[in-house]
Parts: sequence; C-alpha cells; structure tokens
Amino acid sequence: MRYIILNILILFFVSAQSLDSLFQVGNKFYELEEYRKAVNIYENIEKQVINEDLYLNLGNSYFKIGDLGNAIWSYEKAHSLSPRDKDIIYNLKFARTQVRDRIISPDSLAIIKFYQSIIDKITILDIISIGGLLFLFSGIIFLMKYYIHISLKLTSLINSSTIICFLLVIWISIDKYWSLSDVSEAVIITPAVDVRSSPIIKGENIVFRIHEGTKAKITITQSVWCEVVLLDGKKGWILAKDIRLL
Repeated sequence: MRYIILNILILFFVSAQSLDSLFQVGNKFYELEEYRKAVNIYENIEKQVINEDLYLNLGNSYFKIGDLGNAIWSYEKAHSLSPRDKDIIYNLKFARTQVRDRIISPDSLAIIKFYQSIIDKITILDIISIGGLLFLFSGIIFLMKYYIHISLKLTSLINSSTIICFLLVIWISIDKYWSLSDVSEAVIITPAVDVRSSPIIKGENIVFRIHEGTKAKITITQSVWCEVVLLDGKKGWILAKDIRLL
C-alpha cells in the first residue's frame, strides 16, 4: 500500500512538472507571436488544469488571432476564479467593448447593485476564510469572558454583531453557491447567430440575431439546441455548437 501511494505521488509530481513546462512553452509561443500555437498549448492544459493565469493567457492569445468569442469566454473563466485581478478585469472590459451587441440589463435598485457587486467580487475561498476568522474571533471572545471582565452591554453588542456576521456569511455562501451551481451561462463563439423562436431551422422563425462574445443564460437544453436568455430578457433557441459553456 505504501508503494502504491508513493507511485501515485511521483506520477502527480511528474504530471505537475510536465504541465508547468508545457505552460512555459505556450508562453514562449505567445512571446514569439505564434498565437495559434499558444492557443493549442493552453487548450490542452485547460483539459487538466483550472487556473486564472492560464485562462488569462488563453484569452489574450484568442484575442490576438481575432477570436473574440473564445477570448471573452477565457476572460470570463479567469474572472470567475480571480474576480479582483486588475489585469483580468481590464482585459474582460476591453474585450466586451468589441462585442457588436449592446445589451443593457434592466435598471435595479442601488442597494441591489451594490450587493451584486460584492457577490461578483467574492470567491468561495474568501467566504471560507471569513467564516474561519469569525470562528476564531468567537473563540477569543469566549475565552476573554473567563479572564477579563466585560460589561453585559458590551458582551451583548459583541454577541449580536457576531451572530449578524455569521448569518450574513451564511446567506452570501448560499447565494454564491446558487449563482455557481443553478445558473448555466455561456458565451457565443460564432461570429453571427440567428436566434429562433423554436428549436427547428425555418426561415420564418428567426426572431433576432446575436454576435460572438455575447453572454447568455442557458435555460433549456434539447438535443443539439439550447434556449438562451439575454440580459435584457430576450430569449430564443440557438444551436449548441454556437456557444461555449462557462
């Protein structure tokens, strides 16, 4: 058993080393402006590794060869892993300005926008870290009660604040989980796509057209078709080959 575990660890180490070397090769191709070769390298790594730097470099490579849809898909993946990274945010925003479709979401209350901005910028790891700090803080306060005299008013304030913080973290955790698991999103990767009123190709059932780089929610998947909903509420059916799931 010991030798089996040792062999697994050796294989994992060798695999990690080879992927890192392959990543460096991709970076070298990018520096040499061999962007298509860099894309091929990064895409092969992406099948085994999820990393924000990998997706950022992949997005940059796609953007250089004029593949806006896959570039935005890559930046979106990078942003989901590191939502506060300035380079990722800048590149994603710039790439979005190149999208032909100008889709504006309905206005919402300022407090809802503020809350959503927090959800978008926080990661699961952040939530776990905050929860751990709250548990540590609670433990310290619990011990202090036995060694330091704290007034009942202050104790009540600390307890109430801690409970509120715990409830807030739990709520954000649930909301973040729902946003990651229940909502299926995708990016259009075909230059122009006809959106249809039903999952069948007929000339008269085209309701509107969208272009590469547009982000949409997937509500229904049926054979080779997907029903998409845009930010402004428009919806319709497109072929699954025209999108790339996030």
